[in-house]
Amino acid sequence: MGPSYARIKGFDESYTKFASKYSLYLYREQHKDKIPNEGDFLDGVPVLFIPGNAGSYRQVRAIAARVSELYYDEHDKYKKINPNFKNLDVFAGDFNEDFTAFHGRTILDQAEYLNEAIKFILDLYSSNPSPPKSVIIVGHSMGGIVARVMITLPNYVDNSINTILTLSSPHAAAPLTFDGDILKIYSAIDRFWYEGYNPKSTSEYGEIAHERVKDISLISITGGGLDSTLPADYTSLGFLIPPNNGFTVFTTGTPNVWTPIDHLAIVWCSQLRQFIAESLLEVIDSNAPGKTYPLEKRMRIFRKHFLSGFENYQSQDYESYTRSNLIEVDLKGKTTNKVKQLNMGADYNQYNMFELEKGQHFSLLASVPLGKYQDKANTVVLLCTKGNTLSCVDVSPDMVTIPRSTKDTNSLEDSTFGGSANPFYGLEFNSTILDNYDTILVIQNGELGDDFIVAELNQESSINYKLNASGLSMLGGASLTIPKRALSINIQIPGAWNSILVYKLRLSRLVDGKFTSFMRQWKDEPFESKWYINLTKEKSIGLSMHGIAPFVPFKVKSESYSHAINIQLWSDVTGRDAPLTVNISIDLVSSLRLLVLRYRISIVSMIVAIISMVILFQFRSYGSGKTFPSFINVIAMIHRRGWWILLTVLIMIQPIVTIPFVQHVLNFIDPVVIQDFNEINLSLHPDFKLNSFYLGLDEGFTLVGIILYLIANFLIIITYLVLRILGALIHYVVDIIPVRASRGSSKYRRVIATLLLIGSISTYLPYQIGYAMCCVIQAMNVVKNWKQRQDLNYQLSILLLMLWILPINIPIVIVYIHNLAVNWKTPFSSHHNLLSIVPIVLFVQTNSLLKLPRVKPRYVKVLSWYLAYVIMYAVLYGGRHTYWLHHLMNLLCCVLLLIFYDHDEDDEQQELQCK
Repeated sequence: MGPSYARIKGFDESYTKFASKYSLYLYREQHKDKIPNEGDFLDGVPVLFIPGNAGSYRQVRAIAARVSELYYDEHDKYKKINPNFKNLDVFAGDFNEDFTAFHGRTILDQAEYLNEAIKFILDLYSSNPSPPKSVIIVGHSMGGIVARVMITLPNYVDNSINTILTLSSPHAAAPLTFDGDILKIYSAIDRFWYEGYNPKSTSEYGEIAHERVKDISLISITGGGLDSTLPADYTSLGFLIPPNNGFTVFTTGTPNVWTPIDHLAIVWCSQLRQFIAESLLEVIDSNAPGKTYPLEKRMRIFRKHFLSGFENYQSQDYESYTRSNLIEVDLKGKTTNKVKQLNMGADYNQYNMFELEKGQHFSLLASVPLGKYQDKANTVVLLCTKGNTLSCVDVSPDMVTIPRSTKDTNSLEDSTFGGSANPFYGLEFNSTILDNYDTILVIQNGELGDDFIVAELNQESSINYKLNASGLSMLGGASLTIPKRALSINIQIPGAWNSILVYKLRLSRLVDGKFTSFMRQWKDEPFESKWYINLTKEKSIGLSMHGIAPFVPFKVKSESYSHAINIQLWSDVTGRDAPLTVNISIDLVSSLRLLVLRYRISIVSMIVAIISMVILFQFRSYGSGKTFPSFINVIAMIHRRGWWILLTVLIMIQPIVTIPFVQHVLNFIDPVVIQDFNEINLSLHPDFKLNSFYLGLDEGFTLVGIILYLIANFLIIITYLVLRILGALIHYVVDIIPVRASRGSSKYRRVIATLLLIGSISTYLPYQIGYAMCCVIQAMNVVKNWKQRQDLNYQLSILLLMLWILPINIPIVIVYIHNLAVNWKTPFSSHHNLLSIVPIVLFVQTNSLLKLPRVKPRYVKVLSWYLAYVIMYAVLYGGRHTYWLHHLMNLLCCVLLLIFYDHDEDDEQQELQCK
């Protein structure tokens, strides 16, 4: 690459108030792209790149450079593919590496800025003879969400966006739920886009939404399991975008890519950027006002480049389906070789005719690409209808590439784009297509040498199997024996559908021939395919999939739709009796990693629930006249006496929260839903489902809750031990340093500091910074009470709870510090609600001045009921409404303040005298 970036200085504060913080750049590939001088105009098609969370505008260089290389170095090639193509002028937004995943207001700021930027970009072309009316969007990570938000804003220019390509963007669910604004933005844009595609919508802005989104193509590309930053399940569009307007695809299935890609590498992976650049050049129509082809043709181009080619969804583009280019073939005077199985090897100058019957399936695998009949190519495949002559369709455009699987290839990389080996080529036609034809004609006009072509025609019923794994459990597995198999067989495993589990597959009695056995794991919606080459009977295969995932909307099962894993196995079984045994089980160790990845936030809420439970028992013990017990003793007592109750509850909650009536009740009583009407969209459509409670799963009994509970307990105990060690060290250091301070002056300074903090939060600082300061003060309270055992137990428990709610507030603190670092001094437009922090500030200050008072029985009951509600909310709602736990902590401080200020000091004095 030869990257250079020209800052668009003309786009200043006279156009947008965000120009002092954000910038706009034009990418130019050195020695290729023309750098416009004053008076010149841009003559390409505008593309806008939107970086993701903490992303840089410089990430655009990989894709933009490849576009320039293809346009200038392979101009004649792409001119034949698309006569109306033009070069792309790639712009990029510079957001100073803003944290869009942390802060909802930042998402809105970027979207508003970019809408103004699009207006400015289009004005740059105003002097062109045929200026563009729209901009193509490429968004990485949260940049894809910003692109969707842009469509919904008032300053959006109608029809200024018609193509959006997103890379690892979390469309289905917010990756972090620590900021309430992010959840509100997600629910609002989901509602807008859904109603835009729902003709029955009665919303006041439904018509506006429909006009804005009806011609937009939105493609979501994700890297799959290698993306440890974002669960790939979150990139799904199936619950929102109709198939005519978009789809979600995994790079593991994209032809000539075939590999998982991590979150950052997806913008520069060599194989993927090649096909992104090709697709962008092919959708360009320089004669159209929007400079792109109509929606239907754009979608056909994207399906060709990014889907594996075996999906039923893509069959609508097959030549064999559309019958758009019929040719006449005369076989008069030639001998018809009627065969059911073809193994052409080194044969040549022959044709093989497959006579078709109803309900058949055709498979072909070749080490050389198919050619066109008109070009007299070596190998041609035609689907024909009989008459005086054969009326045929040349299906070479329907050919798909397949990873090479031979003893000479070591990995998928060998046959990917730029690899050292050529891929295989394949065809598959099911009865939906074949029932429209009478024969399949395979013509061979030359020697194949070391290459091969293998083809078979079978009844569909003889190549489709089901591995009955409905009883698949943590302890047991399932198996299937296939007595006789074909070149390509498909095995559906209905019991394997859960994306939080890894399944272990073992195949026995595999055979090798002209190629080694290989396999495609696949499912639809989202379109996910994974290839496994050079299979051996000694090696087990780990299968993981995406689809039904925690807190992600998914499509309801129907007769024509299944969430199950499918296995497509290819073997050279020509002329052999080759039975096959398939075994599948759950891989518990590998599944644990997926649990941690998908439940990182839920673990935090589970920890808050456990600490709240311990504090509840501590206060109940103290309120009954006993001493305030230590945290570690209470947690040990709970697990010693009530472990079976905890396990039962954790197991039973899951099936209960999947009951529709229970879900509606839980929605109705959720304060987050009450304050945001868009949140109650779990039933956007009767064809889709979403479970946003507890574990977010749709299944019944599961041990996942127990696993998360054990992980949370481990983290709590580690935190407790660390605090005890640090506290002892700090107390030792403080104890040996003489400190002289007047008690009165200390109180005065505390009052002044408290007033200054509250005043700053009301005007400039986000309240999350105030919370971080309160955690520091509470830590000082722990050290201060180190020698008073009862007070120490109380102060330490409160500190534990505050520290594990601190992660909910830290992201906003990071955003605020980042804004200061980039000299963005405009006050936050959110997070200044004093009611969200003043009780906590007053509480920790009171903790530093008063000893633990005796709690009256009536307050013990109030506190117990409230802590029980906190526990319930953290367990049921904490996974998706995590930010609300801060507000529950804030209200807890109000209750504790009431206890502090409403107690009988005479009773305390009498109690002390008795002691």
